[in-house]
Amino acid sequence: MAGEKRQNVWIIVSVPPIISRGPREMEAEEDGTALFNCQVTATKYPVTTIIWKKDGNYIKMGSTRHHTDKANGTLIISDVKMRDAGTYACVANTTGHNLVSSSLAYLRVKKKLKFSPMPRRAHILLSKDSSVPCRAEGDGPVRIHWVKNGQPDSGTSRITVDGTLQFINVQRSDEGWYTCIASSQKQGSINITIYIDVVEMPKFQISPQNLTVYEGQPVMLHCVAIGDPKPDVNWDKNYFRDFDFSRVKFFTNGTLSISRVYMEDKGRYGCTANNTAGKTRREAFLNVATSTDFVDSKPNSDEGGFDMMKTVIIAVCSAGAYLALVIALTAYCSYRLLLQRKNRKALMKSENGNINQEQHELLAKDRDSESRTQFRSDSDNRSHASGLSSQPSHSSQSQSHSQRSRRGSFDRYHFPRQNLGTLGMLGTGMYGDVFLAKARGIRDVEPETLVVVKSLLTKDEHLFFEFRQEMDMYSKLDHPFVIKLLGVCREMEPQFMITEYCDWGDLKQFLLATRGNYNGRPMPTRVPPLTVAQKLNMCNQVALGMEHIANHRFIHKDLAARNILLTSRLELKISSLSLCRDIYAGEYYLHSQSLIPLRWLPSEAVFDDEYSTKSDVWAFGVFMWEVFHSGEFPFSSLADDEVLRRLKVSELKLPMIEQIPAEIAEVIRKCTLDSPRERPLFSDLCLYLSDIMTKVQSSSAPMSPATSISS
Repeated sequence: MAGEKRQNVWIIVSVPPIISRGPREMEAEEDGTALFNCQVTATKYPVTTIIWKKDGNYIKMGSTRHHTDKANGTLIISDVKMRDAGTYACVANTTGHNLVSSSLAYLRVKKKLKFSPMPRRAHILLSKDSSVPCRAEGDGPVRIHWVKNGQPDSGTSRITVDGTLQFINVQRSDEGWYTCIASSQKQGSINITIYIDVVEMPKFQISPQNLTVYEGQPVMLHCVAIGDPKPDVNWDKNYFRDFDFSRVKFFTNGTLSISRVYMEDKGRYGCTANNTAGKTRREAFLNVATSTDFVDSKPNSDEGGFDMMKTVIIAVCSAGAYLALVIALTAYCSYRLLLQRKNRKALMKSENGNINQEQHELLAKDRDSESRTQFRSDSDNRSHASGLSSQPSHSSQSQSHSQRSRRGSFDRYHFPRQNLGTLGMLGTGMYGDVFLAKARGIRDVEPETLVVVKSLLTKDEHLFFEFRQEMDMYSKLDHPFVIKLLGVCREMEPQFMITEYCDWGDLKQFLLATRGNYNGRPMPTRVPPLTVAQKLNMCNQVALGMEHIANHRFIHKDLAARNILLTSRLELKISSLSLCRDIYAGEYYLHSQSLIPLRWLPSEAVFDDEYSTKSDVWAFGVFMWEVFHSGEFPFSSLADDEVLRRLKVSELKLPMIEQIPAEIAEVIRKCTLDSPRERPLFSDLCLYLSDIMTKVQSSSAPMSPATSISS
């Protein structure tokens, strides 16, 4: 007998949707909630679903702030932002029928009265002029004023300008709780209270002194600093904290103690005092003598004193003998002259008795003058002959040369500043003027070399230390994609650092020259657009150079297209022009009394002053973004304060154009991850870029046309 099977089937007949009531225009406050309704007459859900558009684009499903009820058509926007303002429309989607859209409804977002950015605890320097900003925004004009300890601020040394509390010649009494009040006629008022500390830069009561200690002996280097708050004292050796902690101890009063000194302890020790007001540094050189020097020095000490006494006695006796000889010669010559006069007088009386007394005296004067002239010429000849011995001997020159050869490590880079011919100013950096020059004889292969000269004009100790570190870094690096230190001028102020220069200048200007337009204005293309392969090659060169810098335990801190030099062969060299005070001043931001490249730095470098190889990796990611966006300014649509705010809350992401290759976008994303530990190493980046370059060269179709980047 045959079996029997049954199956139930639901048949639904759909009808064309009709929007009976579309969304209505509405107003919402920033950070509030907006609600749109859409009534549709149609077959029920799920045959009919309701979706929404904003400004003609569909709202993505799964958004954390946009909640859509597909059945009843409700759209709820939570935590409304200013960017949510625009036109909204609901769309009815019924299976088997065309989409039906509602009329447009405009959402107006009323700006919330808020501080932007939020004021935080501030530190102001004692006896200096300082300022504490307070900015607010809202729906209409906002008035800002300050009160101290709940009372209107009436201090004569404090004034308020556009919401900024300015202190003139800060005093101890200026410290306290301050409240910034922002008020608006439409929205009322808000306030925030912060504490303003009066701090004092660290000062040294006891500075470390140069010492010579014998191998195997203990030694202490003292460093006592005062300030408000009490500064932390940190030691380094040759600019690195590379100590053998089994022998080296650090005391709370700032003293460094080495229990047993070895030859490896010889070097320059730096003591840095640091507090919230800033940092100050002092250095001392520790010389280590061997035990052999100690043994040899004991018997020779008396002999050295005896030799010195002999030298003094010989010098005094020689001087006395010389004076005696001069006196004797003078007396002898005077005696001879008197004798000649007497003989001439006697002869004249016997032969010319009629000559009167006047004529006799005139004749005697003439002859005496002839004798004196002859005597002077003889003595002059003697003085000229003795003057030959006053020229420096070859042995003394050799001795002075050997003394110079024992000076600091930078002496091998010494270059006479009179051999520099200035061509023109490049700009002004953190340390002082940066100019282009021709250096005569700085390289053996050419009579004149085009160089960059950085001058140290500031007296700030921290900047002096940074300038010294930069010289030290480039003197120890030797890589085709990193500029070389060619010379230094340190015999007088200002000090000069002389480095290589490339004939096509900095990469930033070159990238801008390849653009078809800039800031919405058409530009004549002076340079053909770069291909993707050329841009990849540029990024790979800089990655290799930065890998070399990282392997030598140095940190660049200012990696960007403006600090990369370019040759006519499209070869790049990493430099540190850092023209932060004029040409590229707009790419730097004054933060905590220092100019920093804000848009090229991660949050740990900006807010915690923690620079590392991983912060250089972040900057490299932004550099790659610059290359593939033809020199565009990162986050150009955001003000500096907004960049700072988004960086603080980890909301700062580089926008990518559609034409950028996906592989490149992924490398940039990895470089700019919020966690430093998750960012790749430069060695990894070199491998990534090498693989991508291989794919581009082997692929028949390009990854993306270079002309598309000039948008």
